[in-house]
Amino acid sequence: MLGGLALLTVLAPLSAQRAIQVTSVRSLVFGTVFPGVRRTVLRTDPLNSGRLDIRATRNAQVQLIFTLPAVLNGPAGATMPVSFGGNDGGFSATRSVASQIGFDPRVPYVARLNANSSRASVFLGGSANPIASQRAGSYTGTVTLTVVYFP
Repeated sequence: MLGGLALLTVLAPLSAQRAIQVTSVRSLVFGTVFPGVRRTVLRTDPLNSGRLDIRATRNAQVQLIFTLPAVLNGPAGATMPVSFGGNDGGFSATRSVASQIGFDPRVPYVARLNANSSRASVFLGGSANPIASQRAGSYTGTVTLTVVYFP
């Protein structure tokens, strides 16, 4: 059974004068999961964690707001519970998976872009929690990230 989350971005600058560009680099992918066996992907996983790149004004302070699903949707109406913990979000002003600051993606997070660069990355991990009688098949869900300039 496969599980994954598509990363959808929403551009929402507070001020029309300062644009923010968000690009989905890769989706959070749980890979093959087995009924009754939890599958966790760390935000630091360079292949399976979700990654979004942000482009905004240098040294800008931005607020990151995730909308996270509670389930993944599968075949014939089946769902698979998915969860996110207090350290499943990651922010990197250098865009490196190795230099993240962890945060709780369930609550808004304020971050500052690097003074020398107008780019940063946001990473996401999480857990797929299939039940013992989980139906086989492909499961997907949508994560939304809203990024706004924060005064």
